[in-house]
Amino acid sequence: MSAATTSLPAAEAGPAPASRLPGLIRVYGIILTLVLLLVVVTIGNPAFLSPHNIFNMLSEWAPAGIMAVGMTFVILTGGFDLSIASGYSLAAVVAAYVGQGHPPAVAFAAAITVGLAFGLCNGLLVAVVRINPFITTVGSGFIINGISLVLTQNAAFMVNNDAFGTLGAGRFHGVPYSGMLLIAFLLVFGFILARTIYGEAIYAVGGNYEASRLSGIRVRLVVASTYVLLGGCVGLAGCIAASQLSSAQANLDPGIIFDVLTIVVVGGTSLSGGVGAMWRTAVGLGIIATISNGFVLLDISPYYQSIIKGAIIVSALALDTGLTRLVRAK
Repeated sequence: MSAATTSLPAAEAGPAPASRLPGLIRVYGIILTLVLLLVVVTIGNPAFLSPHNIFNMLSEWAPAGIMAVGMTFVILTGGFDLSIASGYSLAAVVAAYVGQGHPPAVAFAAAITVGLAFGLCNGLLVAVVRINPFITTVGSGFIINGISLVLTQNAAFMVNNDAFGTLGAGRFHGVPYSGMLLIAFLLVFGFILARTIYGEAIYAVGGNYEASRLSGIRVRLVVASTYVLLGGCVGLAGCIAASQLSSAQANLDPGIIFDVLTIVVVGGTSLSGGVGAMWRTAVGLGIIATISNGFVLLDISPYYQSIIKGAIIVSALALDTGLTRLVRAK
């Protein structure tokens, strides 16, 4: 796992050899970017760092952030999932549909179960049947979206239950419950990645699939489990969205897939697998959330957000490709 992460204390010990420069750029580049963004936006509008605004950002970005946690696991194994936007909508639809006549806990459990089920299907198709993850998840995305449309007939499900809105809109001393969940997921799954045998296996599989198999790691089980984990995250994100709106419909937010991918890629998790960390995903989330919220506070047209996000994705991928080639050349 040491090849997959960069040690900050060691990096600060003295001049770094050239072979370690790509890793240092990955580490300090994204941190410096976040710091600069925070400074610029705060200077433009000091209200940015107010507790009220920070808590609102946590609530707004909780669904995408939680899905980014699961996506980090999948991408670290060298996989990918393009069905999460459809799964997110279906989970929200199931939560709202069940929530119309049952307690919120039952509704949320049903939605998360649906997410886990589709994650398991994707994982089995990718890990066991060995279908390309792009093809698998594009196909499953169409299926999931079709199920959402059949269930809703393209209409919205409304939930008239105040308790249903607690998960997404409720707060504890001003701190949103959804934001607490996001922070908890980043910490818990960050620990799993960095400090457990399972986390080591994920890095090993993403770094070299065949070598991991020959060393005794159950690579198919590891890969499939990451899709199940992502499915659970998608299900929970859908619950939060439905709770925030007290309603749900098919095609809830098709663009959320780009937010999730941008968060993970900007954080420095390599799409080739084996390189990344949960704290990097957290920094990537901070960067994207700051840009989005900063545009509003600085009164910049939201139409520029797509341009900026696209440029960030392309730049991050170009940097990752260049750094990877540099490491291999050495």
